[in-house]
Amino acid sequence: MVSINIVEIPSRRLERALAFYARVFEVELEISEIDGQRMVFFPQEDPAAPSLALTEGDDYQPSGEGVRLYLTVDDVESVLARAVDAGGEIAAEVDVVEGWGRYASFRDLEGSVIGITEPEPEAAPETDAG
Repeated sequence: MVSINIVEIPSRRLERALAFYARVFEVELEISEIDGQRMVFFPQEDPAAPSLALTEGDDYQPSGEGVRLYLTVDDVESVLARAVDAGGEIAAEVDVVEGWGRYASFRDLEGSVIGITEPEPEAAPETDAG
């Protein structure tokens, strides 16, 4: 069996990363220390879901290359605008995949590229008024 447990976004300056991501995703974040490792865990409603964390350490290299993380959001444009307002850059403009939804990506303050997706709303079921 293979499944995702924790996804870490690397940072060289954890306080700056915390401020950036808190503003972009409009969440409250705080620094924790686990076994000597400084980390910031994003809040989540489902305890069985994978954890998302910012982390800082000598062996963590922020990068826009390699594995790409995509986060589901309610409004791609709003998140992208907040990322730019917080000092990030647009890595990919909003695009649409019919039948699936919308996506875009931004580059954070340290160069990591984060993708965001907005699922296509489910169509309301048609009713027979007959």
